[in-house]
Amino acid sequence: MLQAIDRTCRAFSVALVAAACVAVILMALHVSYDVVARGIVSGGIYGTTEIVAYYYMIACVCLPLAYIELRDEHITVEVFYDLMPGTMRKIVLVFSILCTGTFFAAFAWRSWLDALSSFSTRERLMGIADIQIWPARFFLPISFALLVFACVLRVVRMVATWNADTKAQTEARSLQA
Repeated sequence: MLQAIDRTCRAFSVALVAAACVAVILMALHVSYDVVARGIVSGGIYGTTEIVAYYYMIACVCLPLAYIELRDEHITVEVFYDLMPGTMRKIVLVFSILCTGTFFAAFAWRSWLDALSSFSTRERLMGIADIQIWPARFFLPISFALLVFACVLRVVRMVATWNADTKAQTEARSLQA
């Protein structure tokens, strides 16, 4: 059961990474075309800055968060962590993952409320170009919710293997003695 949930979470996180990669490519093409068009015909694409800021950048930064969490590749500072014994390391790691999950759960909830509000008013930017930005508001709650799910999954996996790891460590110590 846990493996099926893990595969599903990983599949969703990989899909969001793929979407972020597409956003990077589209952003590069969009900005490049805008620069070339400004140089050649003295007019670029209206709203490039807004589209980059409200769509591409948010997708690039937020969509891969769950993937990074599942691979345990977030930035960490291990000044005292490396000095701790194995059991204490696990406790600290579980605590930090739970704190991360709680923090992003609050972000997911707040950004979900903001996205719904934006959707209900059909939020848009009106300047040189009229750009609908409400769809991009859903990138955050989706990303954060999957990140929270990844945190919970990591903790469940760690707790499920805790006794097996502890038993293996005890056996290894008895063999060394």
